Amino acid sequence: MPSRDNEVVPTATPDQGAEPVAVPIPRRGRIWVILGLALAMAALGYAIVNIATQKAGRDVVRLAGIAEAQEIFGGVPQEGDRLGSSDAPVSIQIFNDLQCSSCRDDFLSTIPGLVDGYVRPGDVQLLYRHYSVSESPQELGFYGAEAAAAQGYGWQYTYLFFRNQSEAERFGIDQDYLDSVAGGIEELNEPEWLGYLEDHGGSDGSINRQLESDDELGTELGIRTGQAAIVNGPGGTRTLQDGPGLSQIETAIEAVQ
Repeated sequence: MPSRDNEVVPTATPDQGAEPVAVPIPRRGRIWVILGLALAMAALGYAIVNIATQKAGRDVVRLAGIAEAQEIFGGVPQEGDRLGSSDAPVSIQIFNDLQCSSCRDDFLSTIPGLVDGYVRPGDVQLLYRHYSVSESPQELGFYGAEAAAAQGYGWQYTYLFFRNQSEAERFGIDQDYLDSVAGGIEELNEPEWLGYLEDHGGSDGSINRQLESDDELGTELGIRTGQAAIVNGPGGTRTLQDGPGLSQIETAIEAVQ
């Protein structure tokens, strides 16, 4: 309906040909306009709050842990699948499947502590090995992580993927989801990441060859379901399977130093 602000009244009869002119709205009318505007503003405020608090739809991926990923891994040297200094005397190969729901807690409960206590100071280097617990050694999420590793952000990508497995289940793991995880890494060059996927992600590409190599190594070592850690140092090698806790890995580090 048109507002009463635009109401006009004629000042002359039609045969006089005079143009109508606007006159002020009576005081009672101004009160109703003010009340109407107040109600409209209240409704707008409610809508904004409702939008901000409603659950995400299936077309929106809400990533958690972006700041934590930066805090854990930021400033630590990365090259390919390695995290930490290449001169670190102890190396730990981490075998895990980032699309395995039961493997999530193994990663999140051990890796941040290892990075803070051993990798960042330069005592340990971590080497990530993609090892699928499913029939196929090549899972889609692995490709996204390897493309991020080409820029030195593979560990951030893997962390965010593990951290947001519930979103992966809700949204589905496809190219759009991989793009969303990549977008959670501020320093990652996304066009370069996507180009690497396109150029190296085919059946004969370097990513596929790396994943096959990881799978063969895990099979050779007899890696079972759950995260495994192969700890190697001057004092020998310790093989930890079935999701070892942080304290178990720390004991193995001390034993091989």
